[in-house]
Amino acid sequence: MNSWQRNAVITSGVVLSLAVRQVNPAQAAIVNYNLAGTIETGLLTGETFSGTFSYDNSLLTGSGFEFLDVSQVNLNFLSSTFTAVNADSNPTVEFLDGILLGLNFSTSSFTPEFLLMPAFGAMEATFSYIGTNDNGSGPVQYALVPEPSTVLGIIALGIGGFLVGRKREYH
Repeated sequence: MNSWQRNAVITSGVVLSLAVRQVNPAQAAIVNYNLAGTIETGLLTGETFSGTFSYDNSLLTGSGFEFLDVSQVNLNFLSSTFTAVNADSNPTVEFLDGILLGLNFSTSSFTPEFLLMPAFGAMEATFSYIGTNDNGSGPVQYALVPEPSTVLGIIALGIGGFLVGRKREYH
């Protein structure tokens, strides 16, 4: 087998192993997400919000409507930071058939009061605020934070590809 065939077999094996990998409940882990958005209506139009949250997916069945408590939440809005301690009730993440709908978080101890609402039906996940004489909202974007092992695997594949290409240049 020449080097091109060997590399093709190795690459195919890695890709297939990643593609067919299933999440086993015994291998459940803490899942981390970033969130961000910009207010699109109201006097605070253009203001941004961002944050992170995590949850343990071991109780997620992937069937029907489900919600899980978050294990950590950190939100930044109007130069202030908010955690679960600032929430009106325990923050949760909501799912429909295993698909993340969003974070459910609200606080009335800050002016303006605000809340993050998961997607519902045709409505997208939303950040809304209610001030003394104003209210507004904006969409929330969620991004899964990759596991360190996934990042290391991608880096290793990239380095391997670079070295194979570099080796060919010298022969």
